[in-house]
Amino acid sequence: MVSRQAATGFMGLAKIKAKAFGEANDYCDKQHRVAQVTHTEDSRPPYILGNYPRSEIQFMCLDPKDPEAGRPKVIHEG
Repeated sequence: MVSRQAATGFMGLAKIKAKAFGEANDYCDKQHRVAQVTHTEDSRPPYILGNYPRSEIQFMCLDPKDPEAGRPKVIHEG
């Protein structure tokens, strides 16, 4: 699982989510595997009073030859 949150409400959710996906991919790449995202959850606006843009990504690292690699399984909440 990777979770990222902005320090303020001025950074967009897309940037936070991209960083989280990048970190998941980097983690699996180091193991010579591919990331298979299984679940995402994002914070919802308004982004004030500590409710800053946040994205959580749950994933598995699969062998690139695994037939499940690349098959969509994402459940999105938020």
